[in-house]
Amino acid sequence: MRCRFSTLCIACVFAFAGQMAVLGAEPRHAILWEESELGETAFVPMESAPYPHPSREKGFTHEGKTFPREPHYSDSTVGLFVPRGFKRSPATNVLVYLHGWGNNVRKALVEQKLREQIVASKQNLVLVFPEGPRDASDSGCGKLEDKNGLKKLVEESLATLRAADKIDSTTIGRVLIAGHSGAYRGLACSADHGGLNAELAGVCLLDASYGNLEMLVNWTHGHPRGQLFSIFTDHLSAQNVFMFTHLQKLGESCELRIDTEANDEFLRGSRIVFLHTETLSHNEAVRWLEHWLRTRELK
Repeated sequence: MRCRFSTLCIACVFAFAGQMAVLGAEPRHAILWEESELGETAFVPMESAPYPHPSREKGFTHEGKTFPREPHYSDSTVGLFVPRGFKRSPATNVLVYLHGWGNNVRKALVEQKLREQIVASKQNLVLVFPEGPRDASDSGCGKLEDKNGLKKLVEESLATLRAADKIDSTTIGRVLIAGHSGAYRGLACSADHGGLNAELAGVCLLDASYGNLEMLVNWTHGHPRGQLFSIFTDHLSAQNVFMFTHLQKLGESCELRIDTEANDEFLRGSRIVFLHTETLSHNEAVRWLEHWLRTRELK
C-alpha cells in the first residue's frame, strides 16, 4: 500500500491545541495523517487512552512472566481512521475496537485488516482504536475499567478529529464496540459502565467471550435496542452457552447458528446472535467484523 503523509494546517494545529486545553490536556504536536486509497489514519496520544493507569503502575504478571510498566502500560496511543468517502453529518458514528493479547494497535490494524473491513462494510463511521496492554498477556483495560471510560475516549477522539477538520461535529452518533480474544474485559466494562448507554448500539465479540459474561448479559437485557454478536470457536462453547441460556431465562430471543448458515438477512433481523464456527481459527474469526458492521443500522 502506497502512502503519503500530510500535516495539519496552522489553523488546525491551533484549533487542536484549543480542544486539548478544553479537555485539560497539554497541547500536542501536529498530527501526521497517513493517506491511502482506504482513507486517512493517525496515531495520537490521548489522556483518555487506557494507559497509563494506576492498575498497572507496577506492571503485571501472568503465569510467572512479568510485563513491566515500560513499555507495556505506558503507551497512550489511540489509532484514528477516517475511511475514504466518509460523509460528514451532524452526529458522528464511531467504531471502538480493542485488540487482544500479545498485540498492539499498529500491528493489529494491518494484520486484521481493520481498515479494509470498515471500507468493505460501507458504514459511515470513524474508527477509534486505543492501545491496550501492549504486546502483553493481559486483558486489563486501564481507564476503560473506570466509570465513563468509553465516553471520555470517544469524546476526546471526536474532539481531535474535529480539530483536524476530519469531521463537522463532535456530537456522538451511534457507537459500536468490537474486539478480539483478550479484549473481552474492555468490551464488557465499556458496555456495563462506559457511560454511553443511549449511544451504544452494539457489542461484537470476535472469539472474545472469555469472561465478564454477566456484564454482557445484563447490558443486552437492559438495552433492548442494543445488539449482541458473538462468533466463537470450540474452546469458548461453554461461555457462549452460558450467555445464551441466561438471556433466554430473562425472556430474550436469541439465535444460535453455524457461521456458514448465517447470511446478511439473518444478521440484520436478529438482535442477539451466537455463531459457532467450525472452519475458522481463533485469529480468523476477526473476518466477521466486516459482516457484522455491514448489517448494522446506524441512522
